Amino acid sequence: MHSTAMSHVLTRSFSALLTASLLWFALPGAAQAQRGLNPERDTLTQSVLIHPPVDASGDRLTLKTREHTYRSQLRLGDQLARDFMVARVGDDGIPRTYRPGTDGEQNEDWFGWRRDVRAPLQGTVVRTAAPDTVNAPGTMNRDAQPGLIIFRDKREDITVVYAHVREIAVNEGETVQAGDVVAKVGNNGNSRAPHVHVGAWRGGMDLVGSRTGGTPLQLQIDLYAEERSPTQAGRPAQGGE
Repeated sequence: MHSTAMSHVLTRSFSALLTASLLWFALPGAAQAQRGLNPERDTLTQSVLIHPPVDASGDRLTLKTREHTYRSQLRLGDQLARDFMVARVGDDGIPRTYRPGTDGEQNEDWFGWRRDVRAPLQGTVVRTAAPDTVNAPGTMNRDAQPGLIIFRDKREDITVVYAHVREIAVNEGETVQAGDVVAKVGNNGNSRAPHVHVGAWRGGMDLVGSRTGGTPLQLQIDLYAEERSPTQAGRPAQGGE
């Protein structure tokens, strides 16, 4: 093949490879939480729409969240859970979870500490447990009782668990609406900083602590919760089952 023709072929081949590589990096990768799931029955359509669980209203405050990587050996309330923290966006545009001028060594340094915790959906409080300790930031106590609230939406067969809360303001058997204040953000049990752990599954209250028997649900946060009727939260997210 003529050297000029060969050069054109190589150029086109390289361009195609580069384009494919760029497309690969541009495409959104699979969410970490999907790793290990059976795509035939467990997909992103298995989700629930909930009210933001922590009040992050205020000057330049925002709600940060981290999704757990799916691991089947975890309990249903942990398999597709999220952790929620409050941060403040600084003048440099970077959100920080504790106040400038502190090193976060005290719970009071954290923007989320004792912020209002809000109910995820319309349903019934089926279990509460007050924490028996308070952790210092950077430490945890796996043997301690974490602050817990478990909600049940019987209509949709959905159970939602909150962990690491404090100053629980609801009782077992009480009906709540999405967005009702139910507790304050704490730092207790298996927790290193003030935050709220939220997990959900399709299945009953009897599956609390179980690894199987229900379908873990990804959490979709309703960004329009304040404008929406309270009865909407807790419904399967758009595109769901």
